[in-house]
Amino acid sequence: MKKLNYSLLAILFLFLNFETLNSQEKKANSDSFVSRVGVVDMKRILNQSKAYQSLVDQFEDKRRKQRNIITKQEDQIRDQESELIKQKNVLSKEVYAEKVKSLNKKINEIKEKNMAEAKKFEALFERSTNKIQGALVDVLSVIANEANLNLVLAKSQVILVGKDIDLTEKAVIELNKVLPKVTLGEK
Repeated sequence: MKKLNYSLLAILFLFLNFETLNSQEKKANSDSFVSRVGVVDMKRILNQSKAYQSLVDQFEDKRRKQRNIITKQEDQIRDQESELIKQKNVLSKEVYAEKVKSLNKKINEIKEKNMAEAKKFEALFERSTNKIQGALVDVLSVIANEANLNLVLAKSQVILVGKDIDLTEKAVIELNKVLPKVTLGEK
């Protein structure tokens, strides 16, 4: 029986020693883990992106055209309003009131149409911007994998950044290769 107890004690001792060595090895491995971080300036990437610049140009062009349409509509409304004011003394009160009501209705319809058009343009711009951001995430993922990075942060979230971890320029170059142009409203 004593022999069995000694054998059990010896096995238990070996097991505990093995576990101690194993835990020390795990600790040594975890101490050797190196965190590799990259930082990107998202604002600068967008501003230097050919696709984003193209998108902004398209948006501004559409907005300029829409503004011209609105200006023409406003001029027409002003002309109609001037005509109506000139006719105020000639028309009966009921007819004049009806024409004023009709003109106000037309003004409200134009305002609603213009607001809907503006919302549509904003939605198209946002959808296209999301496409650019999606491509940027893919580009950053490739860059992070190539550089064995564990983490990529936006520069706006970091106080100090060393030039060796700033991936902005590389991200701009790669994004311009992957997505040189986006059409407004493209999915």
